[in-house]
Amino acid sequence: MGESWSSRWWAGEVQVKEKDPEEMKMKLYERMVQTYREEEFPEEASAFLPHLARLPDRYLFDLGVHRPDDLLLHWTILSRCAHPQNRPVFHARFHKCVPDSAAAPPCHTLSLDRRTKSKPLGGSISISSRDQKTKLLHEIIFSSLDKPKLLSRLTALLSEVGLNIREAHVYSTTDGFCLDVFVVDGWHTEDTDDLIIKIKEELSRKNASSSNSTDSSASEKILELQQQVGDSEIDWNLLTTGEKIATGSSADLFRGTYNGVDVAVKILRTSPYNNPSEVEFLQEILILRSVNHENILQFYGACTRPPKYCIVTEYMPGGNLYEFLHKQKNVLDPLTVLRIAISISKGMDYLHQNNIIHRDLKTANLLIGYHQVVKIADFGVARQGNQVGQMTAETGTYRWMAPEIINHKPYDHKADVFSFAIVLWELVTSKVPYDNMTPLQAALGVRQGFRLEIPSSVHPRLSKLIQQCWDEDPDVRPVFAEIVIELEDILQHSQANSRGGSRRSRAKIQKKSPQ
Repeated sequence: MGESWSSRWWAGEVQVKEKDPEEMKMKLYERMVQTYREEEFPEEASAFLPHLARLPDRYLFDLGVHRPDDLLLHWTILSRCAHPQNRPVFHARFHKCVPDSAAAPPCHTLSLDRRTKSKPLGGSISISSRDQKTKLLHEIIFSSLDKPKLLSRLTALLSEVGLNIREAHVYSTTDGFCLDVFVVDGWHTEDTDDLIIKIKEELSRKNASSSNSTDSSASEKILELQQQVGDSEIDWNLLTTGEKIATGSSADLFRGTYNGVDVAVKILRTSPYNNPSEVEFLQEILILRSVNHENILQFYGACTRPPKYCIVTEYMPGGNLYEFLHKQKNVLDPLTVLRIAISISKGMDYLHQNNIIHRDLKTANLLIGYHQVVKIADFGVARQGNQVGQMTAETGTYRWMAPEIINHKPYDHKADVFSFAIVLWELVTSKVPYDNMTPLQAALGVRQGFRLEIPSSVHPRLSKLIQQCWDEDPDVRPVFAEIVIELEDILQHSQANSRGGSRRSRAKIQKKSPQ
């Protein structure tokens, strides 16, 4: 019985520290040469080590040295993917049969056998001929050019085919390809030929639908949004840009000045007309120009006509909260945690009161200004709550994403409350959420009930609030107006206790002082 992917990635960090990646590569090469004839390789044998060098060290330790079948399969898939006419590459194989009666364990404890490339004796077996209380697991392997948001589109595709992702392993190569391995249930026969056909048909249908609508609907949408932006247009000639301070998937952020005022300039990178990022860009402008709150980034204006696309906002000298906590390794005292959490909650309450769902609340989108004021930023995927048709699944960032979004279920403003719970956890721990998992593995853990561990040192009421905010049931989560009240009350009591402790300490010192 083979060791599962999940048990390997859960202990991945320890294994990487204990073993030498270069030594692992040589052992894998020796194992491949011993197991296969060279004509079975997809390329020359000398290409094997360069192939491994393309993949992250994590791949080596996830796989181990005892699964040459998997290694050869992945090499073959990536070699096929090198030719544009083959992309994207899908491969599926039967994995194992598991009891259906027991609830699926959290993804970090799943134990799945690894099958060889040969099929079980007797050929394909339908689940109908088995015990009705069993479920078949399959492995879907995908490779293509690595692109922003590709992973969310892929998981959405598998969901639409009727597959439930139980385990995932996602890798990017150094030359721009992806290798994604999913363990799924939901396919009712061991044979996978029809499964691949169904996945490709669904992909073709989605692509055809998208291409048919792009030229007309996207251009109409862009023109409509440009008209709505209206008087937000600024004079590009009055704007100067300086150093680049951040880079995103579709835009770059620069420090600059506008009419002598210190500003931040978000410039959309040159892209084909009707690009979806252009629609997102214009929608962000409409959200920003409609809000005005001390805890939301202040909007100054925008350029929305080709070839100049930019958003101009106030400059926040402290950068974002993610870098402040994790890259600069700052640890916050409890009173500072509460003050920052209150600022975020007030800004989010204002958004929700105005029927705006942020949909990507995370520390990277929280900016620190002068006097340590914290403001909510980046409204690229924010939507009005009544835009039901635009509330797409898997919008946001996996480590902060609510389970209802991960599960492609209807969602509302309570999804932001879940994300806030992760932010609050970051504030009290100064740790990266699920730092020993890949983002998608974290999302799979969340959907199966896994939550981060709250340190015992955290204030009991704050700990309880975090747990309420990340509850599986959105109805159990409080609204931000309630969160503000609770945080302010905890802060008031904490300040009173702090003052009381200081007075008692001073009294003790005075009592011990000589007369």
